[in-house]
Amino acid sequence: MNKEVIKGTCVGIIAPIAAFVVYVAFFTEASDPIATFRKIISIDKLSHVISLSVIINLLIFFMNINTNRENQARGILLATILYGFIIVFVKFF
Repeated sequence: MNKEVIKGTCVGIIAPIAAFVVYVAFFTEASDPIATFRKIISIDKLSHVISLSVIINLLIFFMNINTNRENQARGILLATILYGFIIVFVKFF
């Protein structure tokens, strides 16, 4: 694999996690990402939250396409597909 693809994959994996933490810290009353994560697991909505968090990859993907960084965009797409498998696993198993 190319270095740029690996870099894009790492960004694609970290960005949804960072987006979730930023959302919880600034836009919810709890301001505790760990407690919010546990509550999401207890009400069985983890797959929903993961799929909403991955939307940030769409923005990063198109930013990479518009700046002619196709290899990084491939890495973002790979990370998004990996998140898709995780969502299916969490939802049905």
